[in-house]
Amino acid sequence: MDDFLVLDARADRTAVLRDPRLSSSPDTSVPANLLFMDGEEHRRLREVVKEVIGLSEPLPAEVGAGIEEIVSGLAGRAEFDLVADFGRPVAALVAAAVLGAGPFDDRFLAALSETTANLNVWSGEPSPAGDVAALRVAMFFLKAAETEGGGLALLRRACAEGRISEDELMVTPVMLAHAAYENSMNFLAVAGLGLVSSPGTCPAEVRGQVQEIAPTRYAARRATGECVVAGRTLAPGDKVAIPLGDGLAFGLGRHACPGARVAVAEGEIALRALARILTPGHAVTDVTWKTHPVFHGLASARVVVSE
Repeated sequence: MDDFLVLDARADRTAVLRDPRLSSSPDTSVPANLLFMDGEEHRRLREVVKEVIGLSEPLPAEVGAGIEEIVSGLAGRAEFDLVADFGRPVAALVAAAVLGAGPFDDRFLAALSETTANLNVWSGEPSPAGDVAALRVAMFFLKAAETEGGGLALLRRACAEGRISEDELMVTPVMLAHAAYENSMNFLAVAGLGLVSSPGTCPAEVRGQVQEIAPTRYAARRATGECVVAGRTLAPGDKVAIPLGDGLAFGLGRHACPGARVAVAEGEIALRALARILTPGHAVTDVTWKTHPVFHGLASARVVVSE
């Protein structure tokens, strides 16, 4: 982050997230991805994405029941991992529900996580592994059987109607699946670590954790012209990093997370279920953190029951 202006004050961060002088794209060559679009093109594609996510609002009862089943299956185990056995299966279930495709197997989920490397575009570093992984995920969705009335079916219909391009039809399911899976998995595991580390947490208290933990450390913006931000004069092309803690976990402004309501519902159901099965005998060991500069999450965290 050496070449970024990193904002500290919350007022500066909220102002920049809403500032139209700062672009969400690292340059002008990144096409078709909602995360890197601005202006009218962004508004057009975002409306379609909101329609896809709206199909899962409120979270369908069968998805909530599936989350409960995953977590209740951990109750009698002598040990389990907060990533592999809790965050990952819950996030995969919800991601499949949002897209209306799946279920997703381990190979697909591994490729989905590898697309995280594509955010290296902000640092100017090549990400061949991320590009290959994203292509694999895109090919899966291009060939996948759709659930009637599901998100993938809606995207295909929007393309046929000319509301989104063929390139956007290829990229958008990858973006949606990655956001629904990677962010949720990271959030759930980190929040689960907090629950295990604070025995006796009431299931009703988890809503605050859902709002506080930011699985994405930073949002990035690029100045499109000379402007003053947080008292600093930026030249065209200068980059700004906006930390997303302190109540900004879902961002603000035109790029605020459109799936926030689904994520909150998912988090509340999963964390309340986890809080119900935890006992004073549960403890965490072998905690390993991921090292990606943007995504904040655990690689593993083993929960064991003491004798």
